[in-house]
Amino acid sequence: MAYAYQPQQAWHSYPVRTTAPISLHVVAIFQYLGGLLVLGTAALMALAVAHIAPEWNIHAGNDVFTTRPQAITIATYVVIGTVAAIGLIAVVLGRKVQRGRNWARIVLTVLNTLSIAGGVWQGYTAGAPYTATLMSIAFPLLFVILLNTRAARSWCHYRTY
Repeated sequence: MAYAYQPQQAWHSYPVRTTAPISLHVVAIFQYLGGLLVLGTAALMALAVAHIAPEWNIHAGNDVFTTRPQAITIATYVVIGTVAAIGLIAVVLGRKVQRGRNWARIVLTVLNTLSIAGGVWQGYTAGAPYTATLMSIAFPLLFVILLNTRAARSWCHYRTY
């Protein structure tokens, strides 16, 4: 059975790509690795608190201290939840930039620029050696450069490069 019409050529002359450029793949992979590392840290923190929390309640002998260990446990789980949320956000940002969402590229550019500024400021105020300051800004600077290549901008705007 034949169709009534043939598939039309795209209105633009350049081919539509099916995958992101290598620069965005590199940034996305590092986002995935960083997010998974943060999620693993949150999981280890949760296991440690689950193991230690019963001991806090056992050692609280009088009535004055019985609610304090529970409050500490709850506050610790809130911190762990926040750390896990940051890890999930990192993974989601990596996926969105890999899929070509321009807002994710902009958010990552801004966050990496702030990281560069923080590293320079810390190196200036703490009097850190130049090598430590350069090491702290090397990856964020690389990511800003990779996020702003012509191919990355084109992929995030038009799905081409």
